[in-house]
Amino acid sequence: MFRTLLLCFCLSSIVSTPALAATTIECKVKGVGIRYFKLEGFFTKKVLVRKSNQEWKEWCITNEKQTFRMGDNEAFCQVAKHRHRGKLIWGDTIVNFDKPSWGMRYRFAKLGQAYVDSQPNGRESATCQFR
Repeated sequence: MFRTLLLCFCLSSIVSTPALAATTIECKVKGVGIRYFKLEGFFTKKVLVRKSNQEWKEWCITNEKQTFRMGDNEAFCQVAKHRHRGKLIWGDTIVNFDKPSWGMRYRFAKLGQAYVDSQPNGRESATCQFR
């Protein structure tokens, strides 16, 4: 009985080892370039991002303008009133680690305007692959 239990434990640890490794995907984002996203952690997951030869840094740090949420293998970054190129942006960016993908949908308005005055339907996507 003990041998059977020990054998089952050893087999389950060998089979689950690749699942504990970090998942990395490479995404080609139009107008931005290549970005690498890494999913780390087991109980509390976090997403790291880096440009080609730079250090890994945390993606979407939660603060008053943006919020990070994690699904099963999807990371969500929501921004509100983010200032970019003379406009205010509200939107969601989604990175999927099961089926490698990156997508963003957003609304934008001129500086000084509110969300109700914003224009909808901004969408961007990227080509991603496992690395």
